Amino acid sequence: MTDLSGLDLLCSSIETDVSKVTAGHQLSPSETAHAVHKNGIVIFPAVLNLKALESLNVEFDHMLDPQQQESLGFKIDRADNLVNMRIIRDKLDSQIYPVTSGLFSFDWMDEVAACYFGEGAYKLNDEIFVSDISETISEQTAPPFALHFDKRQVLKFFVYLTDTDESNGAMRASPGSHFINREKRLVAMEAGTINAIQNVLPEPAVPSVPIKGPAGTLFVFDTDMAHGASHVSTGKTRRTMRGHTHSLEMLDAMARDAARQKTMD
Repeated sequence: MTDLSGLDLLCSSIETDVSKVTAGHQLSPSETAHAVHKNGIVIFPAVLNLKALESLNVEFDHMLDPQQQESLGFKIDRADNLVNMRIIRDKLDSQIYPVTSGLFSFDWMDEVAACYFGEGAYKLNDEIFVSDISETISEQTAPPFALHFDKRQVLKFFVYLTDTDESNGAMRASPGSHFINREKRLVAMEAGTINAIQNVLPEPAVPSVPIKGPAGTLFVFDTDMAHGASHVSTGKTRRTMRGHTHSLEMLDAMARDAARQKTMD
């Protein structure tokens, strides 16, 4: 059952005007980090050039080709309408996938992460998620579709590979919700109950807005902010890549959680 305590305060903190979290020009790394600290997200519409976007789509298709998937050796999550490859960036062959490798090791992203977490206090895009979502048939009550915040904090660099709106899975976001959600997560971590935290938020009680954008749109967000994918209509797909940057503190906490769970098993 969802914890509704503090719901009014949470809702009052949410910014529903997308223009206020959209950058009208390229921001410096420090400006980007500041925007994410303030709102939980900042959006850069269509910042990838056509050549890079075409190459990313080619590499996307190659990675998710059924004949290639298993040979790459990365974990694959599957559902009735979802294929999601979890790539370890350090193990991705940059000769075969140069644009994907280059994008998620981009100096600008590294500098944003340094401004956000502190110099040397993070691991840049240690995971890259390559995700293809097709028609949403049944009701979806769990992440990634349910409005939620992640149980473990991640700074995400999220890219739309095609034009994306509510009809093909645009991410819904609740800018400003990260402050209160973060407190809930930190309390759960201190109590050692991070895996049991109630991180799914009730809709429509908690408002969210769709992050729409043309192909090549990039947004940077902290997963303490509530977010979730929109449903995908018949005949459409959502093609995305996202880099997951973890603080070293969070990686240590994740390792402790894993060790604790192994002991319990």
